Amino acid sequence: MRLFVFRSMPKNILITGYPRVGKTTIINKIIKELSCSIGGFYTHEMREKGTRIGFYITDFDGNQMVMASESSNSPYRVNKYGVNIEAFEKIGIPAMERALQNADLIVIDEIGKMEMFSPKFCDMLRTVFDSEKPLLATIKKTDCELTKEFKLREDVIIFEVTADNRDRISDEITEEVSSLIPNAFIGNG
Repeated sequence: MRLFVFRSMPKNILITGYPRVGKTTIINKIIKELSCSIGGFYTHEMREKGTRIGFYITDFDGNQMVMASESSNSPYRVNKYGVNIEAFEKIGIPAMERALQNADLIVIDEIGKMEMFSPKFCDMLRTVFDSEKPLLATIKKTDCELTKEFKLREDVIIFEVTADNRDRISDEITEEVSSLIPNAFIGNG
């Protein structure tokens, strides 16, 4: 379900929804169909014996760090996870800088509360949103100050993924990305 569309040349596509609804799955599906260059980063769970114990941040060049962990003694906390600000600044910021220079599409999975602990990282996210490069990103549904700021921008299109629409919404999002990057998808030409 598309939440709102502003037609002042939107180029920032945000996918939102509750945890575990399929946002990352949709991004991964779209990325696999791309024939253009992508840059940015994604986050994924650290698991031990089937239980989530934290999160990694990984760029599209394969660089990875622990972003948050139950065992971290960081003073920056989101629920039971200590947040490693250094991971955002050593992996996330350089990945976005490279993407701004070299990529056809910037992909960020995910924008949420943990990122707010790094002002440098937040500034870089704003630079990405302000750039002319198209952005495809997941963003948490329950707003914090940072996510609310991005969702209210006039150059943003927001798609909400639900259990009912997740199997068909990826085609709509793919169409939107395709409008921003002609011939970006395998089979287009």
